[in-house]
Amino acid sequence: MVFVTEDLPPGGKIEIPQTPRFRRNPIFKNGMAKVSLGDAVREVHGGATVFIPANTWISVNNIGSDPIGLIAIFSAPGFEEYMRAESVREGEKVVPLSKAKDDEIMRKHAHAVIYK
Repeated sequence: MVFVTEDLPPGGKIEIPQTPRFRRNPIFKNGMAKVSLGDAVREVHGGATVFIPANTWISVNNIGSDPIGLIAIFSAPGFEEYMRAESVREGEKVVPLSKAKDDEIMRKHAHAVIYK
């Protein structure tokens, strides 16, 4: 089991073309978001849990004026290594990865982020 937390600033967006082979269920601790799950679109508020089936496109848009605290639970280990490679430590400057670097990280961690 992998447990991840993230803060999504106002106007921030997360978009994942397809969810990995294992389930991820974000829980919104606070805030307000527009969640697109496949063809369905819903507004969710703090306390909501979104159940995402495998092979489903998802996006989350923070439509509120406060950051959203997210908790995500992954039902299989391995994805955390990919997330660490794609992330920066607290306090470090966020610099977008080049496509080449992102592709390199994806190849290295393909075992953990295989899409079926």
